[in-house]
Amino acid sequence: APAPEPAPVKETAASESDTTAVVTVNGAKITEGQIAKILNARMEQLAGRIPPNMKEQYTQQMRKRIMEQLIIEEILAQKEREKNISVSPSELEEQISKHLAQQNLTIDEFKSLLKAYGTTYSDYEQNMLKKLMFEKLMEGEFVGKIIPPTDEQIKAYYDENIGMFGEPEKVHTKHILIMPAKDSNDPNQAKAQARAKAEELLKQLKAGADFNDLATNNSQCPSAKDGGDLGEAPKGSFVPEFEKAAYALKPDQISDVVETQFGFHIIQLVKHIDANTTSFEDAKAQIIETLTDKQKNEVVISYIKQIKAESDIQFANPADGFEMNGSKPTAPSRTENTEKKEAESSPRGEAEGKK
Repeated sequence: APAPEPAPVKETAASESDTTAVVTVNGAKITEGQIAKILNARMEQLAGRIPPNMKEQYTQQMRKRIMEQLIIEEILAQKEREKNISVSPSELEEQISKHLAQQNLTIDEFKSLLKAYGTTYSDYEQNMLKKLMFEKLMEGEFVGKIIPPTDEQIKAYYDENIGMFGEPEKVHTKHILIMPAKDSNDPNQAKAQARAKAEELLKQLKAGADFNDLATNNSQCPSAKDGGDLGEAPKGSFVPEFEKAAYALKPDQISDVVETQFGFHIIQLVKHIDANTTSFEDAKAQIIETLTDKQKNEVVISYIKQIKAESDIQFANPADGFEMNGSKPTAPSRTENTEKKEAESSPRGEAEGKK
């Protein structure tokens, strides 16, 4: 008999309301709609970046990865219910607050960022809940399996990975950015007006005006809300004109007006940090964490392999089936990367855009 064909890829988005069971996991069904919700969102994010002749192949591969992820999540959810694991609303709220604080974002800024990534705050909450539930589940699995690394192991890791502990030369800067009006009918006039405003602000600074106040009230960079503070950045992070000016300054010194592709900047150097290598003693805590996390990851991989092998997984279409123990297991889906990105007005160069 001929081999069954995989489910065809439709040109239109799959229906997220389709309740057809694609696979059952210990009797619990995963539907076409569940897969479609994730698949449609991801394909929308990648629109225009996949060659048309590769779209069908890519969609099939993505669908299979999503299916496996949902299978793993269902098995883990069943294990969590068996062990009566739960996360309280206050625990979830505390974790989200920590995340926002790390990103230096307000809740409204974070929701806007999530929307730009094609997801929602509700989806983020669900992913964070899964993450916390998974961590609680694994706490019991780690007992007796995580051995503190010895001093010899820690020192060996440091010596073998000495390059990881090198700190590049850095500068900590603040800036005020004035951009030419984009909707001007006369680009040259807009540029001249922007330069004139920057020169006027520089004059005020030289007369004793507070840099933070002028940046907050005048700069057109997202850093304005932090008084123009760009934080520490390694050499090579900024566009050439900005970097040359910044590295020529002494601490607390203010530059002349600097023109870049983004507009006109006034730069203040907070401090200059020479390249150095973190000492073994200073790196020790980080190495212990790294070696401990490596052991935990091995326990996670082993545990997920085990529970997948023990589960009864039945595919409605045999062609959708795949070897559940053959690929590297993955933990429950985490949130998409929501690291705060600089806007187009950032003086940082190509590397910044690839974050």
